[in-house]
Amino acid sequence: MPEDGTPTHGATIIMRCLVCAGEAKDLTPSNFDGHVIDCPSCGKYEIAGCTWGKFQSASQPERAAALGNATSLQGFCRWPTIKTINF
Repeated sequence: MPEDGTPTHGATIIMRCLVCAGEAKDLTPSNFDGHVIDCPSCGKYEIAGCTWGKFQSASQPERAAALGNATSLQGFCRWPTIKTINF
């Protein structure tokens, strides 16, 4: 992952989970506007590209709450997607 903390697109790499800071995988495809993370603790989740700025400025508890909100609204999606509405 680059020094600015932005996950690298197009390659599965080991990184720090953007929610809990544990070891995770960046699964983001190169053509996806956002980030796809696979964390053993948090599970698989997406962060919509339009939410990235708000997500970066959020505290760890705010990020965890946003993931919780995204999970509760997941419906039939393959995994939760954190969007601005989740904050």
